[in-house]
Amino acid sequence: MGFPALSIPCQPLRLQQNPAHGFAEVWDVWRHRWIQLTGEEWVRQQFLHWLVAECAYPAGRIQVEQRVHGLKKNRRFDALVLAKNGSPFMILEFKAPEIQLNNETFMQIAHYNRTVRAPYLLVSNGIQTFIARMQSNSTEVEFMQDIPPVD
Repeated sequence: MGFPALSIPCQPLRLQQNPAHGFAEVWDVWRHRWIQLTGEEWVRQQFLHWLVAECAYPAGRIQVEQRVHGLKKNRRFDALVLAKNGSPFMILEFKAPEIQLNNETFMQIAHYNRTVRAPYLLVSNGIQTFIARMQSNSTEVEFMQDIPPVD
């Protein structure tokens, strides 16, 4: 289970070795099941647990791997944080640490957000993180340095 150190503090995760298949798994508290521990899943789990532990994001308002309705193909966002009123607050896209973040990565989340309409977008490979705020009634984005506080 040798994953690189990330740009956020390492969070304690519940891990196990799958006895039947021999690969590492992580307990996903949002999906309530064991998930194969890939590089992308390592980043997702670390980041989501960090948002809860260090940024005071309510765990109960985080959705993981939900279908994006309204797209032609069956697509799933990696995670979505809901505002207190239940509306989308921030959509998140995670990549494995070795995946370079680029315009294509950001366009993927922007495409999902055309349907979801969250005011904040976050893309991270655990090493680099980009956060953007959508401008009201516009396709323009403002890149931010810090994680926005959730209401």
